[in-house]
Amino acid sequence: MTTAKKLNLRFVVRTGFLFYFIYLCAKLWMFYLWAVGEGAYVDRPEAVAGLIPVGAYMSFFLWLKTGFFDVVAPAGIIIIVGALATSFLFKRGFCGWICPVGAVWHGFGWLGRRLQGRTPRLPRGLDLVLRGVRYLIAAAVLTWIAMVPVAEAISFQQIPYYAVSDIKILSLLVRLGPIYLAVAGLIAVSSMLLGNTWCRYLCPLGGLYGAIGAASPCTVVRDAEKCIDCGKCTEICHAGVKVDTLVSVHAPECDGCQDCVIECPAPGALEPRIFGRWAMPVWLWPVLVVGVWIAIYAAAELTGHWDTAVPPELFKAYILNLGI
Repeated sequence: MTTAKKLNLRFVVRTGFLFYFIYLCAKLWMFYLWAVGEGAYVDRPEAVAGLIPVGAYMSFFLWLKTGFFDVVAPAGIIIIVGALATSFLFKRGFCGWICPVGAVWHGFGWLGRRLQGRTPRLPRGLDLVLRGVRYLIAAAVLTWIAMVPVAEAISFQQIPYYAVSDIKILSLLVRLGPIYLAVAGLIAVSSMLLGNTWCRYLCPLGGLYGAIGAASPCTVVRDAEKCIDCGKCTEICHAGVKVDTLVSVHAPECDGCQDCVIECPAPGALEPRIFGRWAMPVWLWPVLVVGVWIAIYAAAELTGHWDTAVPPELFKAYILNLGI
């Protein structure tokens, strides 16, 4: 029963987003091949703006400061708005249900549990230090980006390299350089041995979304009277949260995966709730996460804040002139 429910919830949703992202990357690569004269024309997908988080956050802060909305890669701002909204409302909902990068490394963590029978944990002190470093890195990077002067941020958006930086990043991934392979291999092995180390210790955006998610109005609530103290919720938690000792799970590492609720054998002992009062069925959590994400995307499309204003021929000229 537990396996079936998990496959119907988190596995299906995350895998769906992962394969859709792979599809978009393939379309972007085909657009690149058209630009260099090696294929037929394919529309350039907008959602690949997620490949350039630094540029997207620079545009996001510029928008907050001046109201000027990026016309080169506007989808990047929308993706950030979606990530912030789902993280605040649903406990890092973006990380737990949508992020394709997190899905990959979570898969390696799952494989490690299958091979080892469990996920070993680092000593608590070392775990706290490493998680703390991630939050410091997140704060430093975001502060640096937020402090970029308005004139410099606008100039950055106007350079040709910014327009095609997603293609440049994708080309590095496609060509699998030795440095990329080494880093990816290290993260894969560490995720198999210690769980999803990228999301827990390395991803600075995960640090931001975790801090925001700690204030989420939607949390998992434990009813101590119905709890049978079996500890299965804590055992299944991939984020290492001691669910069986809490009244309400506000830990920043919680990504709202609902595994603890699904695993709990005591009816009503663990429930996802809104403001700790109104219970919701487990299946509704991912429906709301995806629903909010799609609603934000649809609003951007309807208001003209999703598609780039750069014509395909200009993208082609940038690619050829920069020699990507």
